[in-house]
Amino acid sequence: MNKVLPSLQSDLGRTLSLVSAGWLLALFLTLTWGVRHEVDDLMDDTLREAAEVLYGLMALRPNLPDEALGELLPAPPHQERVVWQILEADGKLVRRSHGSPRQALLASFKEGLSDGADNWRVYGMRLLDRNRILYVAQHGTERFESRYESVVFIGLCAMGVSLVFAVLLRRRVSAAMAPLAELAAQIERYDPLRPQTALPPATRAEIAVVRDAISQLGERLARQVHQEQAFAAHAAHALRTPLAGMDAQLALALREVDEAARPRLQRTRAAVERLKRVVNSLLTLFRSSGELDLQPVNLGDLMRLLPVEGLAVEVQGSSPVRADPNLLSAALANLLDNSVRHGAQHVWIGSRREGSVQVVSLRDDGPGVSEERRLALQASLGDAPGELAESGLGLKLAELVARAHAGSLQIESGPGFAVTLRLWERAQADGELAG
Repeated sequence: MNKVLPSLQSDLGRTLSLVSAGWLLALFLTLTWGVRHEVDDLMDDTLREAAEVLYGLMALRPNLPDEALGELLPAPPHQERVVWQILEADGKLVRRSHGSPRQALLASFKEGLSDGADNWRVYGMRLLDRNRILYVAQHGTERFESRYESVVFIGLCAMGVSLVFAVLLRRRVSAAMAPLAELAAQIERYDPLRPQTALPPATRAEIAVVRDAISQLGERLARQVHQEQAFAAHAAHALRTPLAGMDAQLALALREVDEAARPRLQRTRAAVERLKRVVNSLLTLFRSSGELDLQPVNLGDLMRLLPVEGLAVEVQGSSPVRADPNLLSAALANLLDNSVRHGAQHVWIGSRREGSVQVVSLRDDGPGVSEERRLALQASLGDAPGELAESGLGLKLAELVARAHAGSLQIESGPGFAVTLRLWERAQADGELAG
């Protein structure tokens, strides 16, 4: 099971969310403290100014209405948020507003602002005759509601603005991470052996460092591959002449030996012939150097050029294959040779198209392999770290030919041994799809 790695974008998103939540909490606490302080000051100033207004009115008209009216002054029905009282110096209530309590707001007179009984906030002052006292007050519940409404309103506004900016920041983070996704796609298409797939110039300073490191790594890998290809091609070329000489000597020996030794020499010559085909395949593959001679290839015509002794080959399907004929013939020759060596007598070869993908399939009537063996062979191909001995040189060469055509080789399950070459599974470097 592949381990799921943490996502940089997810980490940034979580960090942004935590920072946003912490910022909102700090903002809410700061607003709560600030609004409470400012609202309390505003309401205290309101009490002071209301008292001063009443003080001015009493100065203009010091005589109150007739005592027969009682302690309440006439007023239309209303909800009082600020109440007032006028008391004698001895504490006797003279007049009060509708919402004011009947008892004095303060047990003893205090000039200015003070907290009275029953959660009242009171501003007290003496009137001009100094024998009467004016109290203007507001209940704590009213003050709490004013603070609460202010905090809620400002907090909701701040939260809304913060959420909008948090969403914008998350989108900006996603946009900032887009070059990484783009670089990943470019790296996936990058082939150090094909200059046309070179990574484009970076658009970000941070991406430029990664891009340059990958390009330098690709250049080193390309040099190493070219050196290995040159060595393999040289070795294969050096083997051709001795193998041709061995084949000629074996042909002469077959004419001179008696019948008893002839089968052994024939098997030896067949082995030499297989080795010659492998050598020719290596030369064909490494001489291509990634530059393919693409042509429409008819499998029927191609198979007539690949005679395999002791094997009946039946071509099914007539869909032409867009491929390098030399490389494709080398791959098929090695696959057919594998079939012969594993006891097959009949091979069916076909071609078809699946959209832009071209499929070449080969199946023989040999004993085949177990499912466990098939999976092991498949794992040894491609970029897997399997040993070459696991899949054999012939199967590996066929897989390399498929990769040269931007495709893959798949070992199928079922009766006999079956192989599928899928060509042009990936877009070519210039954006062209096969076909």
